Amino acid sequence: MIQTLRPPRETKPVDRPTVMRAAVYMADQNPHRDRSLGITTMTQSLIAELFSRKDIDWTQIVSRSSFRGEGESVATCPLPFGTDYFLGRLLADSLHPRLAGIDVDVLYYPKGYAPWSSVSAPSIGTMHDTIIQHYADHYPETRSKLAFRYWIRASRRSLERFDRVLTVSQTAAGQLHSFCDRHGIQPPPIEVTYESSPWEKYRDLSFEKGDFVVHLASSAVHKRTTYLVEQWDQLLRRRSDLPELVLVGSLDKASKAIVSQSDDMRVLPRLPLNELRDLVGRARALILPSEIEGFGLPAIEAYYVGTPACYVSDTSVDEVLNLELAGDSVPGKFELDEPSSFETALDEVLGLSSIEVAETSDRLYELFSASRVGNRVVAALKRSAGR
Repeated sequence: MIQTLRPPRETKPVDRPTVMRAAVYMADQNPHRDRSLGITTMTQSLIAELFSRKDIDWTQIVSRSSFRGEGESVATCPLPFGTDYFLGRLLADSLHPRLAGIDVDVLYYPKGYAPWSSVSAPSIGTMHDTIIQHYADHYPETRSKLAFRYWIRASRRSLERFDRVLTVSQTAAGQLHSFCDRHGIQPPPIEVTYESSPWEKYRDLSFEKGDFVVHLASSAVHKRTTYLVEQWDQLLRRRSDLPELVLVGSLDKASKAIVSQSDDMRVLPRLPLNELRDLVGRARALILPSEIEGFGLPAIEAYYVGTPACYVSDTSVDEVLNLELAGDSVPGKFELDEPSSFETALDEVLGLSSIEVAETSDRLYELFSASRVGNRVVAALKRSAGR
């Protein structure tokens, strides 16, 4: 009797979900040297959220001097030098794909500059604005031609090389598309994820208000610190009911000259974040006369600690404060070329109740919490990695 054996039954491999492997480049962020406190704050908040997740296997590329995040299962790839000086930064930006030698599904660049050398995985970056082009067009005296050429070229290279670009507002997305049109670049997919801030965890704190308002002062022209100081000086000449103006940061010569003659304006140096948070929380208002921003994080942070903001119309700050509002806009909006509108905006925010401020704070948290922003970024990373 001949017995015929059945052939072994073919089994299909079971698809088991694998954890996405991602690397994040942080060697280009040195908080003690960086110009942009906003980008540093945004990165710290976002990285803390991303590193807390279990669906991504993270590796962070850092230098001896740069910011680095913390996480239970986060691997760290340290470059053997600092990046808080020009040569170290140039070497890291150029050579980190080779020096790191890591195999991942996607590379993420929170500061928005693509590497000079090619990478083997899809790359995605958060590009916050095109302020460098704004300065080249409107304030060419503020930097050398070589500096403008270098940073504009870096922005162009990033838009040409990234497989996907994230940005922080619809206003910023418009800036990036205009930049691409101007320089003849075919843009990659550009997605808006918005921003979050670690100040969200202080929303339940209660601050005793003082009789002062705060401005984050800067000698950078687009921040319009001199404009504010001049406007305040004019208001003081005919009003005795104004709170003190506290300027935190650096002033140019014109602002220093005006402030030195006034008893109602005070200058503080750049403060540690916990001291700045407490100062803003005790202020009656935060004043943001900036003419251009990518997002305008200080306005949201101020609301998180119970302080309303004055802000310029038709900017990204206007966009994010009024996002998804169908009716009246958040009080405090003014036009830079209409001094009377600034006074009106100031009186509006000084007259807001704590309940009104808290309602705006709650709405902003629903839109821009770290978990929501993290969800948007993770979804974009997975799309870029083909997940």
